[in-house]
Amino acid sequence: MSQIIVENANTWRLSGELSFATVGALLTEFTQRAAPTPPQVLDLCDVTRTDSAGLALLIELRGQTKNAPMTFRNIPAQMLSLATLSGVEDIVARAS
Repeated sequence: MSQIIVENANTWRLSGELSFATVGALLTEFTQRAAPTPPQVLDLCDVTRTDSAGLALLIELRGQTKNAPMTFRNIPAQMLSLATLSGVEDIVARAS
């Protein structure tokens, strides 16, 4: 099961799988919960598996928080590889 865990007002953590099957619900939940104040840090230390949909989720979250960009922490190696192959490593690198 994938979920968003609020560690504190500034740091949230994603856990579980970030895939085509899970990111839609995670994006909806994030958007609803972050409406008043988005987190400054999104930690991916508990992500167990990811695919290109997980990378798309980070890109979308970056866009949603462009006025106060969040920092991504502990990005899985698989996601960094996908970012490089997709030519969007700059978005992830800025966020790391």
